Amino acid sequence: MALYRLHGPVELVGPSLIVAFEGWVDAGSAATAAAEQLALESSVVASFDTDRLFDYRVRRPVLEIVDGRLTELTWPELTVRHARLGERDLLVLAGHEPDYHWRELTTAMLELIERLGIAEWISLGAIPAAVPHSRRVPVLGTAARPELLRGGIVPGPSGVMHVPAAAVSVLELEVARAGIPAVGYFAQVPHYVSG
Repeated sequence: MALYRLHGPVELVGPSLIVAFEGWVDAGSAATAAAEQLALESSVVASFDTDRLFDYRVRRPVLEIVDGRLTELTWPELTVRHARLGERDLLVLAGHEPDYHWRELTTAMLELIERLGIAEWISLGAIPAAVPHSRRVPVLGTAARPELLRGGIVPGPSGVMHVPAAAVSVLELEVARAGIPAVGYFAQVPHYVSG
């Protein structure tokens, strides 16, 4: 059984795929809020099987109760949405960070990237840091090749670090290994607004 489902044919020209997940590297919801802004007035291109990706005991569906009557149940979603920014096709994958099957998700993403003709991968993230809210937001970059980073962002942090992985970074690593230009932009959010 496939981990994702395509929603009809879509004509794309060299689209960029922007990815942000709520959770480990989304301090202050900065990354997912940015991705959701890009996905305004968009249409769903693909949806993932959340029954296989999410632990509903951790991320429960939302139940609406009106005057003591159960009226609606809203399940968490993980979708790829298509938007246009000027002449550019953008695909945005945003939602909760999956709890399960990261390796299977990686395989499915590589297949989906090939099917949709993705030209570049852009990870968005936000990490709590000792930075003030009154100054420009520092951004750390990751890249398959340093020259891929834009906007004056340099790869960082320098040196070797060992940190718990985030699903967005696992996906970015494998996408880069598959030869797709891949970058990540991680805003440093003041630690006191990171929750």
